[in-house]
Amino acid sequence: MKERMNWSDDERLYQPRIHSKRIRSLHAIREETGLPMTRLVDRALEEFLHCYESDTSKNMESSDRV
Repeated sequence: MKERMNWSDDERLYQPRIHSKRIRSLHAIREETGLPMTRLVDRALEEFLHCYESDTSKNMESSDRV
């Protein structure tokens, strides 16, 4: 069974376009994994945002020390 996204708490905000190169890469990953592309994008964004927030908080902590 394919993993499904839970849209019940979605706010229907702006959704930017994704370049066709990225779509082709996502489609290839989708073919390998069997996961929907929406789930792959959601996972990638979740990981990116987690790393970004971690880096941002580290930068803020180091600037507080100065």
